[in-house]
Amino acid sequence: MRITVQYLAQIRRAVGCAEEILDVPDGSLADLVRHLAVKHPDAARLFLGPTGEPSRSLLFFVNDAPFDAAAKLPANAIVTILTPMAGGSSVPLSEEERATYEWQMWVPHFGEEGQRKLKAATVLVSRIGGVGGALAQQLAAAGVGKLILAHAGNVRASDLNRQTLMSHAGLGQPRLGQAARRLRELNPRLEIEEIPENISPDNARQLVAQADVVASCAPLFSERLALNAAAVALGKPLVDCAMYDFDVQILTVIPGGPCLQCLYPEPPAAWKREFPVFGAVAATAGCLGAVEVIKTLSGIGERLDRQMLLADLGSMIFRKLPRSRDPQCRVCSTSPMSD
Repeated sequence: MRITVQYLAQIRRAVGCAEEILDVPDGSLADLVRHLAVKHPDAARLFLGPTGEPSRSLLFFVNDAPFDAAAKLPANAIVTILTPMAGGSSVPLSEEERATYEWQMWVPHFGEEGQRKLKAATVLVSRIGGVGGALAQQLAAAGVGKLILAHAGNVRASDLNRQTLMSHAGLGQPRLGQAARRLRELNPRLEIEEIPENISPDNARQLVAQADVVASCAPLFSERLALNAAAVALGKPLVDCAMYDFDVQILTVIPGGPCLQCLYPEPPAAWKREFPVFGAVAATAGCLGAVEVIKTLSGIGERLDRQMLLADLGSMIFRKLPRSRDPQCRVCSTSPMSD
């Protein structure tokens, strides 16, 4: 029986490839995982728990749907295996990096191990305008190892009140090149992959699959919901950042928890791309989103995974509202419930 296995997050690094096609005997998903543990001994501790059964710390999807480990695999199945949280791998820090990040490594429970997790991580940022540009800048400064930046189009004069990675000299030129240059000036060790496209249902899954955490900073609900669907399908954490006028909204979607589609079953009909915005408000949204990404990657702090942060910067009132999962949600209702 021929099976395609896709590896994401820590598993991908441990086995040394993103995908492989295997011919295996008929059997269950658990049988396949035991086979993989033998084929990739360096990753065996990730595949199997202490009893020899598939590790409960992994998420398994078959043909993009959650799958019981004891169930028999269908022929020609695509099996996706990933760690539910990101940034768990550690990589060494250079002396230059220790000097650069010394002060943030003093943060309790973060330390050098947290810094290593940031260095090992890849974050997809959807749009690098007022919100996404500020978020990307903070992640670059914090020492995240790789950013995938997705944004189409050229800089316009109306962008310059908030898109601080852009410049007057770059009017009419692609945003991505300017953003990448400014981010590398801030952190020359940063790896950047430039995607000159906006997120859509056609490219969301492919891009999300390459990241440990997704940062959604797009102004359009079609993009935000496409990212949300891909993140839920692949079990990737997603930080959604939005703003309007003086208002900021931040929430985090984790595997098994309520998703963005639960909050917005249908895109608001009257929503337009153009809306009132101060650069300082957009940057606040991006900075708050960057904090959520850092917490998700490092495992410190308390995330907004079942809450939504609302900030009215006009009155400086901040509050958190609970979020619950919609049992009828067409995106996450078939995924496993979190603990």
